[in-house]
Amino acid sequence: MNLNYLSAKQLNIKNHLAVLPCGDLTDKKIMNWTALELEPYISYILQGKSIDTMFGGFIFNPISTRENRYIYPLYATFGDLADKVDWQLAIDNLFEKNVNFHAAALSKWQLDIWVALPYPLPLQNNFGIINNHSLNFEQENDRFRSLKWWIESFLERWKKEIHLHATLIFRGFMWQRDAINHQDTSLVKNINKYIHQQNLLTMWLPNHGTNNVTEWKNLGFNATCLNSNYYGNTSYDYQWINHTASFAKFYHTGMQIYYGKGNIFNDKHLIDYLNLGLPQYNNYMRDCLLVYHFPNQNLKEVCEKKVVDYIRLYSFIKGIYAKVSYPQMPY
Repeated sequence: MNLNYLSAKQLNIKNHLAVLPCGDLTDKKIMNWTALELEPYISYILQGKSIDTMFGGFIFNPISTRENRYIYPLYATFGDLADKVDWQLAIDNLFEKNVNFHAAALSKWQLDIWVALPYPLPLQNNFGIINNHSLNFEQENDRFRSLKWWIESFLERWKKEIHLHATLIFRGFMWQRDAINHQDTSLVKNINKYIHQQNLLTMWLPNHGTNNVTEWKNLGFNATCLNSNYYGNTSYDYQWINHTASFAKFYHTGMQIYYGKGNIFNDKHLIDYLNLGLPQYNNYMRDCLLVYHFPNQNLKEVCEKKVVDYIRLYSFIKGIYAKVSYPQMPY
């Protein structure tokens, strides 16, 4: 059997996609991304100057739009349940002047754009009225109606914002929840089918070993990238990158790379992700669809305070990264 990662070339899309959370639980949250904040993602900045391209595109992920309300399913019950107003605000925020899409469109280079779908939490029984129908997410048909309405509303807005199209290429939607259980499987299949009818792509970013991950193609996704759950300061050691890479090759998926800040992250986890992507290890540096996360920090901060790591990221994206050693490195 020929074991290969899923590549961006196969999908005719740009590689190296950075997830941009719009809102969060932490003090580091960014609701709306400005051009200044996006600059080090779009361009490789060295000594204050734009030297080269950086990431190939962005996945905008709506987390929250109003105080104490969260669209993102992991945080949904921490406040009042998100409703139609919050979902509409998510679209409005993405298209707000001078930030988010408009800020990304200032790029000198074309970028791929993806957007996470809001998750219709089954606990929400009073979402709001869509087409004269009061939606209750205890009913699967209403969950589908809500997503169809949101996609239609988003695409209608996208078509009107013609000035964005020269720089930004909208590729499709990401399923926001990282696990898909029995109550979501038929909904996922149906909404992916609907998205494909709009000539757009679908993406999923699950954890390694999560429910239904081996069935990602049958669920209708065009792209799936796996998170190894390796962060440096948890019980999951660097070997989980190796395990996930082997799994990704077998099931023909892409990979996720995490570079975070906080208690669960040590100061070597980025080096491990980059080293283990080299040809002599797992070889996902080249010909593998890669999605990057930056929990509790952003690249403007990294570019200014951790420039060596920023340079390492750039060299990895360009395929010229060389192995970095550190004391007591276990591989």
